[in-house]
Amino acid sequence: MPFSRILVPLDGSDFAEQALVHAGRMARAFSGRVFLLRVLSEPKDAQGEHSAGCVDWRLRKAEAKRYLQKLIGDERLAGAPTEVEVLDGRPAEAVAQFIEHHDISLVVLSAWGAGGASELPYGGTVHKVLANTRIPYLIVRGQADEARPGEPYRHIMVSLDGSQPAEVALHVASALDAGGGATLELLHLVSEPLMPRRRPLTTREESLKSELLECNRRVAAGYLEELRDRLGSRHEIRTRLEASARPVETIAEVCRRERPDLLVLAVHHGEGSSGWSSEAVRQVLLTRITTPVLALQDGMRVGQELLQGSH
Repeated sequence: MPFSRILVPLDGSDFAEQALVHAGRMARAFSGRVFLLRVLSEPKDAQGEHSAGCVDWRLRKAEAKRYLQKLIGDERLAGAPTEVEVLDGRPAEAVAQFIEHHDISLVVLSAWGAGGASELPYGGTVHKVLANTRIPYLIVRGQADEARPGEPYRHIMVSLDGSQPAEVALHVASALDAGGGATLELLHLVSEPLMPRRRPLTTREESLKSELLECNRRVAAGYLEELRDRLGSRHEIRTRLEASARPVETIAEVCRRERPDLLVLAVHHGEGSSGWSSEAVRQVLLTRITTPVLALQDGMRVGQELLQGSH
């Protein structure tokens, strides 16, 4: 399954612990194992040298481990096999190394930690982790989750653009609602045709643009109905079709209005690809919503693992 090894970096704050309920849901849905990680900065002596062997440092490390071990029995992680690890070093670097060395398939992060919320969309450590990892990530930015910790998601929004890479998000959302009971809202974004001109469009060009947009809307509406039929009666399906020249901003607007429990979308790192660019998601989408976002980087691999797991 795609999310068999789930990492949750923590710093001991209530903000960071907001990630736990989502990690638990992912682990239960995908039979995954959760890794709780705490990274401590090494103390330095009077000469500026690292002194990891000092008594105070050993006490801090033991306290951090006790904190993580207490979370193993937390109801937010109920039913999820859980391991704990305490490391020293720079947090972002340590998280990146842990992801690589432990074959992590999903990292679940709170946007802020002990420093609390700020005007920035997320803290510096989270920014570095998101900018340097290519695995799927789930980021929580403070939206209150009214469901009980052990309950699944009730309203999952899936962002689609008609492409196969973007459709991976639908497979993930469907797996998250394997027991039924949740509402899957399929949001299809139709980009308005680009007709760059040095002068305003002529009447004929405006007409052609409108005709092309209407054609794309009809195709998108048919695609959504096809997806509804494909998913069958196991899920409660809602569909939404939006035409926009700025699709990422439109996704944010719909999320603010509808307030889903989770937004799932596939992201890419190259130009000319289908889906949503990782830069637009980090720099635009995450700055405008508080909805938890599951961004499926390397989406085709995730899709293949889902299909293999269903056989």
